Amino acid sequence: MTRAASLVLAAVLAVLAVAALAGSPSAGTSQLGPGKAEAAECAWKRHTKRVVKHVRRNGRLRKVVRKRHRWTCVPAAPAPAAPAPAPTQPLIVPPPPAPEPEEEVANRVSVKSAEFFYILSRPSVKAGALTVELNNQGEDPHNLNLRLEGDEGAPLEIAETDSLQRRTAKFDLPSGKYHLWCSLPEHEEKGMHTTLIVQ
Repeated sequence: MTRAASLVLAAVLAVLAVAALAGSPSAGTSQLGPGKAEAAECAWKRHTKRVVKHVRRNGRLRKVVRKRHRWTCVPAAPAPAAPAPAPTQPLIVPPPPAPEPEEEVANRVSVKSAEFFYILSRPSVKAGALTVELNNQGEDPHNLNLRLEGDEGAPLEIAETDSLQRRTAKFDLPSGKYHLWCSLPEHEEKGMHTTLIVQ
């Protein structure tokens, strides 16, 4: 056999080998990689994560807890060995449901006291059940009195709180403008008073 004939024979064999590989069923799926063929079908799975943030409000760190939700597409289990028939209609994947609304923040206000002032964690709150926390950051004891402006009745009161201590009380407040003050001798006169709006 001449050299030219052996080159022609080698070229023909190479063409036949390439054609055989292109026609084999394993050649087409190996390029897709594992799991690619099944990626079109999936089930939506919800993941919930508890997120704790520390938010600074009026110069004080507050712990806020929220839940975050995310949705992922989990591939369905592989079909049995029999090939699935071709779908007559396109596969429609429903969109993930809308995220749930965040939980409502509790109706509370923190009152930081020192010599001789009050700082509210928020200027206004909702009417109804309200939790009030007196946080004494001063060196002297302080108390907290609340009275609806125009009312002459006895005030609501959080008792005297020592230095670096806290007291909490719950009140049911109708809407209006409330005067807050410390009733210890000369404290109100020195500036320990503020206003809270209840809406």
